[in-house]
Amino acid sequence: MLSSFMKVLLHWFCVIALCLFCTCGEKSKDGYSSAGAHVKYKIISFDSHSTHIEYGDLVEFKCLYLKNNTDTLLPDSTQLNEIYNDTITINSNQKSAITLLFEKLQEGDSVLAKLTMSANFSKKINTQVSAINEHDTIYAYIKIKRIYRGKEQAAYRLEENAIARYITFSGFDWKATQDGIYYRIIKPSNHSPLQSNDAVKLVYKGYFLNNMIFDNYADINPYFEHRIGTQNQLIRGMELALQYISYGAEAEFIFPSSLAFGTQGSSTGIVPAFKPLLYKVKILERAAL
Repeated sequence: MLSSFMKVLLHWFCVIALCLFCTCGEKSKDGYSSAGAHVKYKIISFDSHSTHIEYGDLVEFKCLYLKNNTDTLLPDSTQLNEIYNDTITINSNQKSAITLLFEKLQEGDSVLAKLTMSANFSKKINTQVSAINEHDTIYAYIKIKRIYRGKEQAAYRLEENAIARYITFSGFDWKATQDGIYYRIIKPSNHSPLQSNDAVKLVYKGYFLNNMIFDNYADINPYFEHRIGTQNQLIRGMELALQYISYGAEAEFIFPSSLAFGTQGSSTGIVPAFKPLLYKVKILERAAL
């Protein structure tokens, strides 16, 4: 007969084995884990030291959607219900496919998700996207950019509203990029778009969205010389923005705070935290750097 100690040991061995079996069972043969009836996912990259998503969080994310994992992008993806927004609030009473997925992720994670179209879900899709039906699978490449809580969440909402109001009342047509930049070309150029390592001479001024100047570099210096990709010379937004213009071009850019001075503001104290900014930029001839 087994001793009491051996019985206890055998009991816990069975429990651990069962847990491992159940955990492994969540993954399919193709490496996807389940996050609900209509969504499966696999982690592409992660940050083990980052913040987990919780109920009440406002999640900012980037996403690329493909129909049936082909190169055919969904047309006008901003029209497709909640999963096509670049922010979402995780609520305990909202159990959509995308919120079930996000509950398993954390800040910095990148995933490939498979979303199967249920009959109810396909009814919610905007009629402009007639090519989507309940038999299709949507593949989503998702990157969790940032999680906002408490005061940060409220500040982010105010920032979003400020940008939307400025664009609405400006009277101009603005283009939006996947990076979160809004821009309009004032003077086009026939040159090819700028690329990494290009040397440029740029003239710029920085404004708050109330048109108050906070950076009048153009009034002090004739131009600023920069090699694209050089670290710690320009704010992140400006570095990304240069790829949308070329030599001889002029443009205006709106940067969210995440691409400017972030949640802390500028080191000089001139730009507050969570402050979206407008930059007017002119690219001169190629710089000899």
